[in-house]
Amino acid sequence: MKEPTLKFPVTCPSCALQSFTEISIAVVANALLTERNIRLYASCHDIYWTATFIEREQLRKTLSSMKFETRRAVVQLASSQTRYALRKSDCH
Repeated sequence: MKEPTLKFPVTCPSCALQSFTEISIAVVANALLTERNIRLYASCHDIYWTATFIEREQLRKTLSSMKFETRRAVVQLASSQTRYALRKSDCH
């Protein structure tokens, strides 16, 4: 299973062109919790930089607004859908 990622806009510090970058949600969350640097990337100039305070706060707000499902909830949903399908097939 692929690790969940967060795709968000960044502004290149060299030319101010806005593009999208993608980082693992776990990496971003860990860096925010442990106050470590978050490296951002702009493909237009093939440049990496450390996220500023404002960029970090935007990432924090984005993560806090996301709704996460646990693996258990997904499994429970799948099993309840399977039971419903079995009951429905028994009726026919």
